[in-house]
Amino acid sequence: MPTVPNTQTTPTATSAPVLAETIEERFRRLEKTWTAATGFLSSYTDIVKHPAFEEIIRLGDGVVPLMLKDLKESPRLWVWALPDITGKNPVPPEDAGNIAKMSEAWLRWGKANGY
Repeated sequence: MPTVPNTQTTPTATSAPVLAETIEERFRRLEKTWTAATGFLSSYTDIVKHPAFEEIIRLGDGVVPLMLKDLKESPRLWVWALPDITGKNPVPPEDAGNIAKMSEAWLRWGKANGY
């Protein structure tokens, strides 16, 4: 699996080198941060504008299979990130806002697109 630089700390002459983390490791770390900070919020804007959520989106296509795997387990708010990452939106207008139905639409899209 590809690795990405860890941006948590910057190495200095006296610090240990920063270890690279896989995309999944970074994704899960950011997910944990985001969930802890927004789990009690009801505002869509506050949830999707959280820095950890925005960084997850910037991870790009590499997190799409991870998000779809999560959606397979249970409906999740990844349905709000997937359009920004993929440039697609397979959710019918009548299902917008229904996280369970949005998750189903994304799972169908994933299957149809080889995920």
